[in-house]
Amino acid sequence: MYDVIVIGAGYGGVTCAALLAEEGHRVLLLDKNEQPGGKAMTVRAAGFGYELWPIAGGPADGSKFADLARVVGLDPDDVILLPAEAGEFRYIRPDGTTAVVPFSARPAADPAAAVRLPQDLGATEEETAGMMRLVAGVFSMPEDEIAALDTQDAATWVRDLGIGRPLESYMFMLFNLLFVVAVDRLPASEAVRTLRDFFAGGGGRYHRGGFARLAEAAADHVVSRGGEYRPGTTVTTLLVEDGRVVGVSTPTGELRARVVVSNAGIQPTVLHLAPDGTFPPDYVDRVRSLEPSWAFVGQRYTLDTCVIDAPMILRFSDDSWWDTERFARAESGDWPEDPLLFITTPACYDPDLAPAGQQMLLAGTMCSPDPDSPMNEAAIAQVDRLVRANWPDVTQHLVKAEPFTARHASVASRAAVVPGQGGECIGLAQVIGQCGATKPAVTAPVPGLYFCGCDAGGYGCGTHQAVDSGFNVARIVSTALAGAEATHA
Repeated sequence: MYDVIVIGAGYGGVTCAALLAEEGHRVLLLDKNEQPGGKAMTVRAAGFGYELWPIAGGPADGSKFADLARVVGLDPDDVILLPAEAGEFRYIRPDGTTAVVPFSARPAADPAAAVRLPQDLGATEEETAGMMRLVAGVFSMPEDEIAALDTQDAATWVRDLGIGRPLESYMFMLFNLLFVVAVDRLPASEAVRTLRDFFAGGGGRYHRGGFARLAEAAADHVVSRGGEYRPGTTVTTLLVEDGRVVGVSTPTGELRARVVVSNAGIQPTVLHLAPDGTFPPDYVDRVRSLEPSWAFVGQRYTLDTCVIDAPMILRFSDDSWWDTERFARAESGDWPEDPLLFITTPACYDPDLAPAGQQMLLAGTMCSPDPDSPMNEAAIAQVDRLVRANWPDVTQHLVKAEPFTARHASVASRAAVVPGQGGECIGLAQVIGQCGATKPAVTAPVPGLYFCGCDAGGYGCGTHQAVDSGFNVARIVSTALAGAEATHA
């Protein structure tokens, strides 16, 4: 009998499990994979350390990851890498030339960058002033005004500030990469909260030893505090007795707890793990209708020499960013000439992640989350075309190219339980109707079950949203456990 069973060792699950174990609760952490990290797991093979697709975190400085590092006994300054030269934006101007704009993971070290970037992108003085109004508004907006933007799309919010096309393309590229959704579906509230963190703390964070290093440390922390971590363990069913979730069933037997926290995704949990009749029909219908984020698809390139010296590269044009209409065109086969391209090179952050003199590039773009969508193959072809055309040395020094698709994401993380879902990059899409007041609740409508991770309980982009959720859900669960103990006493 455990106090808490946590299903899934992605960043939301391991954060919640580590915090509850730190408080003295007996925690069991389960994951179907052989190592923690979920969608952000670090694979280690042939001397390389790398992720399933290009991953780098934000905010860089002052993030929830620093708080997690302290909880599990690590020094954030040692494990969190914030390079002064984190990467470069590559903006393809309308005339075909490229503006290369370097950026730092430490914005405080280069305060002039906020003004220099608009100039480098070709913005006019008036457009630059509009960008400064955007930045000032993000920092000064009170929470009630931010919450009121839950139904305002981020694309319209940006356009109303009059920042001009180059800066609009820059902002929309960021929204696509941070949230992996259409810019005209993203709530402005979600954009404002996340931009505030990025403007203050920068982007381009990575972790020494691989992006999942802190997830691995959190899983170890659960064990060091008397809990258990069981990798390679698949949960097949939630155990429900007398209208309450009391544990889980696995291929090797039943495991019971006072509370179950699912980091497996709301849709897989409700539609796949729960026995029929567990939840009210209207709740099941709501869960079934929830929309996933897009996938991130591309290739990993193993090279026999170092070709790229930037930890991350973001290449875009005025046609690269996607709203609903542009995504639909690409899904039908009508791709832009320069689709958005995101590249990370893990060994540029941490040289120990590649054999000496060798390199691995992870390059990707956005795609349908449907594991069976033909868009997967089209996205791989587009990424490969751009990489080889812009970095011809990749072809000359290529040892191996490995595609990663929405199907790979689904196998590594959440089950595909609804048509078109499974390979999503983040989880539930951060779109109007699924954020703020309409975001799914942490507490399930059946006692004993909670949700954490990117689907509920947090805000921000990707893994930072998951860790934020882990902190919030751990606090809620701890309070519930304490209340139950007081009632019992």
